[in-house]
Amino acid sequence: MFIVTITNGAENTIIHSDGTDRISGGKIAKSINAVDSFSFTIYPNNAGYDFLKPLTTAVKVYDENTGKDIFIGRVLKCPDSMDERGLICRKVTCEGRLGWLYDSVQPYVEYKMVGISTVLSSFLSKHNAQVGADKRIDLGQVTVTASNNYTYTANWDKTMNVIADKLIGKFGGEIQLRDKDGKVYLDYLENIGHGTDTTIELAVNLKTISREVDETAVITRLYPLGAKLTDSEKRLTIGTVNGGKDYIEDSSLIAKYGVISGPQIWDDVTLASNLLSKGKEYLKSVNRAKVQYQITALDLSRIDKHIEQFELGCWYRVKNSLMGIDEDLRIVGISIDLDNPQASQLTFGDRFETLSGFMTAKTQSLQSAIDNSEFRNRQVIDSKIENATKLITGAEGGNVILDPPTKPRRVLIMDTDNIDTCKSCIQFNLNGMGFWKSSDGGSAKEGPYTKAWTIDGNLITDFITAKVLTGLKINNGSGTFSVSENGHIIAKALTMLGGNINIETNSKDNSVIKLSYKEWTLELSPLQWVLKNSTIGGHVACQAGGVFLYWNDELKVNIDSNSGDIRTYAGGKASFFLDTNNHSVSVYDENEKRQIYLEGNTGTVYAKNFQQTN
Repeated sequence: MFIVTITNGAENTIIHSDGTDRISGGKIAKSINAVDSFSFTIYPNNAGYDFLKPLTTAVKVYDENTGKDIFIGRVLKCPDSMDERGLICRKVTCEGRLGWLYDSVQPYVEYKMVGISTVLSSFLSKHNAQVGADKRIDLGQVTVTASNNYTYTANWDKTMNVIADKLIGKFGGEIQLRDKDGKVYLDYLENIGHGTDTTIELAVNLKTISREVDETAVITRLYPLGAKLTDSEKRLTIGTVNGGKDYIEDSSLIAKYGVISGPQIWDDVTLASNLLSKGKEYLKSVNRAKVQYQITALDLSRIDKHIEQFELGCWYRVKNSLMGIDEDLRIVGISIDLDNPQASQLTFGDRFETLSGFMTAKTQSLQSAIDNSEFRNRQVIDSKIENATKLITGAEGGNVILDPPTKPRRVLIMDTDNIDTCKSCIQFNLNGMGFWKSSDGGSAKEGPYTKAWTIDGNLITDFITAKVLTGLKINNGSGTFSVSENGHIIAKALTMLGGNINIETNSKDNSVIKLSYKEWTLELSPLQWVLKNSTIGGHVACQAGGVFLYWNDELKVNIDSNSGDIRTYAGGKASFFLDTNNHSVSVYDENEKRQIYLEGNTGTVYAKNFQQTN
């Protein structure tokens, strides 16, 4: 269970816990070298609803399972809104403590012949001089190293941007915040995290996995450029230390892709030898395909204390025989769902493969399956095209007649030169075109023309074959089926015999299915289903996290699907609480003070008064 506490000055308010108010949809996102984020929805019946102030309210999320704070930060924004159900709420976005570094700027300064620790310490000193005591960050451990030949400059940019650009962007490494003795320290390490013995494995704790490879940023010939020379736009090159050539190449990739040139600028590099070294490192790193994995895995540490919890920057063995994966991968991003903490969304990265070697049998097999699927979908269309081509290009003879010959009103294309004896006829006039065959009955002169395209836009035919139809409406006499250009479908009824309906929406809150009959309405969205009755003003909302019962848009009952707890409310305040974990029952008065407490394990009942009646 998680406890979420907000702080304004010296006043703390718990807005989410097992025994008090709860927020909805709480999610924490962490990434390497990025500011942590925390988002959630809060409703007016929560004690902290009116205490959320952007940039001033502190927020802390405590994990009771591990005894650690998993998020510390502040409210960034908290706009209020009303959803389609008429419920008032605030959509709250919070940022982690690294965001404090956006509250200060670094004045113009130039450092020469100094180490990374000295530069970072100076950046933090200037930050601390501009912010309050609650936002100060001290220098911690620094394991990233570089020679003292570099020049570092800052020019009135945000402190976080300066650290990202002048240090991490040039020398790599990773930053993290660490608490010790009441102070907050910034560590600048080559890598955060550590190796683990935990395995993420198919049929054990692996739920879903996807793999993405980015190989678009290839450069086969690199032109490294250093600092500007004097006051001109000309820059330092590597020609003097590279045999007269101001570029370096990747010969193996040139053989495969040809010459693809690109520059890279290092404004602070003033020595050609350093520039050559930087260029070689950059060319080696840029010509790699970055492999990233998106994984949903069950965090078994929440039910077994002997299993290590998923942590940012740590390495885990990932096994999926169906995708040919059996390797140690590193978490570079993690998303924690407070409503379902067992299922963590993990992003793995930092594993690279060279472009020249990347193409596996698994990828070829997948592409073949995609191609076969597309082929099957096209077979019907292709056969129709082939038949039409044979009919049109293979025709011989025929007669084209202008009728009448002097001032023609129509063009006739027939198998004979006489409209009274022909067996097939195509007729063009100012009102359209028509197709007639003797099998249709009648005559070419009188019709009927059962296939025609008329000037008023009507197309009369037996079959339509097309790759794309835009703006479709079908009326079969007893009902109408239409598909508008914006994708809306209107139909009298829909019957499916087998198969599936798959709907993907752009928001978890959008109601993608709505069923209505008089005052009754059932709405389904990825987040929940809601049953409403407009006459009595009651509705039921069912989510993965629980069931919520409302009357006149006021929450009355909440059943928690995770714990099994039951809560009832009166006038927006708690009145009854069944705690299944602790086997207890609590009853509250109109001021939400507990008046009766029944402890199930011992059978003890606590109450202020007890009166027995016959």
